Amino acid sequence: MVVCARAGASPPLAIEQIFASNPPWGVQPTKVVWAPDGTSFLYVLATQDSTQAVPVRQYDVRTGQSRIVLDPRAYGDKPHTPANLLWSPDGKTVSFTLHGTLYARDMSTGLDRTIAKDVTDVLWAPHGKALAYTHNADLYLATLLPTLHVARLSMGGAPATVLNGDLDWVYPEELTTQHGFAWSPDGREIAYMQMDERPVTNFPIVDFLAPDNTLTYQRYPLAGERNPRVSLHVVDVTTLASRLVYDAGARDEYLPFFGWKPETHALIAELLDRAQQHLRVVQWETSAGPAATIFEQSDPKWVDDVPLPTWLPGGDSLWVLERDNVVGLYLRGRAGKLKRLNGPYRVEQLLGVDQKKQLAYAVAAYPTRRDRALLAIHLAGEAPQNLTPLAGNHAIVLSTTNNLFVDTHSTLTDPPQTDLVSTNGVTHATLAPSSETLRSELLPVQMLSVDSTYGKLDAYMIKPPGFDPARKYPVVMYAYGGPEAPTTMNAFGYARGLYHQLLARRGFIVFSIDGPASQIDNEAHVRLMYHNFGRGSLLGQELGVNYLRSLPYVDVSRIGIWGWSFGGYETAYALTHTSLFKAGAAGAPVTDWHLYDSIYTERYMGAPQNDPPGYDASSTLNAAANLHGDLLVSHGTSDDNVHMANSIALLQSFITADKTNVEFMAYPRQRHGFLALDDLRRLYQHMLEWWSAHL
Repeated sequence: MVVCARAGASPPLAIEQIFASNPPWGVQPTKVVWAPDGTSFLYVLATQDSTQAVPVRQYDVRTGQSRIVLDPRAYGDKPHTPANLLWSPDGKTVSFTLHGTLYARDMSTGLDRTIAKDVTDVLWAPHGKALAYTHNADLYLATLLPTLHVARLSMGGAPATVLNGDLDWVYPEELTTQHGFAWSPDGREIAYMQMDERPVTNFPIVDFLAPDNTLTYQRYPLAGERNPRVSLHVVDVTTLASRLVYDAGARDEYLPFFGWKPETHALIAELLDRAQQHLRVVQWETSAGPAATIFEQSDPKWVDDVPLPTWLPGGDSLWVLERDNVVGLYLRGRAGKLKRLNGPYRVEQLLGVDQKKQLAYAVAAYPTRRDRALLAIHLAGEAPQNLTPLAGNHAIVLSTTNNLFVDTHSTLTDPPQTDLVSTNGVTHATLAPSSETLRSELLPVQMLSVDSTYGKLDAYMIKPPGFDPARKYPVVMYAYGGPEAPTTMNAFGYARGLYHQLLARRGFIVFSIDGPASQIDNEAHVRLMYHNFGRGSLLGQELGVNYLRSLPYVDVSRIGIWGWSFGGYETAYALTHTSLFKAGAAGAPVTDWHLYDSIYTERYMGAPQNDPPGYDASSTLNAAANLHGDLLVSHGTSDDNVHMANSIALLQSFITADKTNVEFMAYPRQRHGFLALDDLRRLYQHMLEWWSAHL
């Protein structure tokens, strides 16, 4: 059954069509949450308008039917899309939050119970009779049966000061930490992290549109400054007694992940030193006992955090680790010996394990680094089975029973399509089809390999319609440039990709290339970035320009570069450190790495007090007087990721250097990723006009 209508005929591409509430590629199912028995899943059909409240739907695998189960319009005059959707372990109840209020919906009767207000995070107890949640920076327990009873599990929490079981900004952003607490398998205890934010810079974010400008504050640890002090605690949900298990703050360590070993009372935590050069995974057989290190890894440059292991019966475990210069899936025996299960390709994520079939289901860069596929990897080491054989990008949500998955597939020129597929290879239903109308309008995207001393570099190119190789064309290069962050995957580019299509229709060649440090399959090349942001990241763009100069149809005097976030940095750095580009458009750029967060920046650059020359060399501020070409800088004034202070500091440097070939556009109240469709249209329309005027 099709759960989303096929996109109808659309007019020729324009900014208004690209940034429409209902996008030209059609609305796809998102936020898929499988029921415990694998017979249904929840999802939403979210539009590009983040302010539009959309209902939660349930798809029944057995009947192929879909129905609305949560309509936000029934919950007040200012509806929002429900968040924190979670099934209870028995599959009878769904918890969700609306306007911060936590509800529990009986799925058989459709009746709601109001649990608590001002809730930030929620997890069901393993027995399904209680919910743990965070409120006002403390951890609470709501027992549902026989009647609702609420108990406070932690004390001393205060928003933006001391967080008990709650997370700050930097841990989810840079360590991908999802929860600040975890239930024990028997439901008797909860481990939780305490984050003491008091040492951290309280960064002001100004709302300039309020008649009396207003301030909000964000705890944001700048590179080289104080981090939150974190510690791991365990609370008994019956006695409410809490105890300290480990104080990571005493050694200024990070605590990215923690959890419990299945069917035991053993607690596991991952610890990473401040320099991010030594990682330990430790285990307490009981949360009150001594810790034993069960895995550790060191590197003189840096180590990335790793997911906690998936435990198998008998004590073996599965780990996703970076070893032998690539990230792979490893089977670890009880004696600690590691056996790699996959070939020379990168495993991105372990999704599930089928014990009976002895199969691990993992997303991998397969069969090439530009693809993402779901693989069934044999624990005995046999050749993997590709469950998504179509080339391109497959975004997978595997069912809890490991027999079905929701697959959203796309390529550079194939808009997304979402299917329900079984792990035996049968497609059960198309949930949302690909837009044939849009596909027919797209210009070809040529996938390229550019030779270099670092091996072949991935690139792509879009040529204008009616391309004439005897003509000379201007080029707009799209850059990101960050470590292991490719721009050239064989995946649909959504709004940004359609903007590039629009640029090509306006007569520009669009080109993107990944430098050696942005590729994902060679960790040694990634380490070209070590204490070398700027020169190390720009290397790919320089190689790309050299390639473009070899093409007879490229006008080498009219090459531009643009990017957002790290790509904004890449753009500003390129225009202040080279003369390769005639113009650039830098969106939300980091302009000096003193101004970005500690975890990300120090992983690659170290602390600024330990390498002042490296930070100086990577700064765009120090090189403002060397600006070559015309630069457009765009920034949201409420950006809480790359603060607008970055762009203001760059503008001051340009003013001091008497550089007037700079244009600045501030977008009030917009954050790092713009949410307002009107402002997105204005941003991209302005860049269209910029390229027309300057190239």
